[in-house]
Amino acid sequence: MKKKTYIFMLSDMDRKRHEHLTEKGKISGFVVQYEILLENKWMPVVRYDTAHGYAHKDLINPDGSKEKIFMGVVDLNEALTLADRDINENWERYKDRYLGRVKS
Repeated sequence: MKKKTYIFMLSDMDRKRHEHLTEKGKISGFVVQYEILLENKWMPVVRYDTAHGYAHKDLINPDGSKEKIFMGVVDLNEALTLADRDINENWERYKDRYLGRVKS
């Protein structure tokens, strides 16, 4: 199994962390996570992963609670592509959602 890890800066305070495992040229697991820099600490905002044996999305709240959403995609190559695309296209929306839930 091969593991690849990448970090893509979306802005000075926003990044996407991408990690995937391949076996015989096929994706066997992944994590794609959008993170925001708050008080000098990278905080997860949305995460796609296969941690529970299936592809899903976690919308993470500032208090650490999560809303789990089943992706409905069985092919992990396709699920990884969708996860990457969603974060690339919607990270600012996720940021607004997260910051709107931060308690002052």
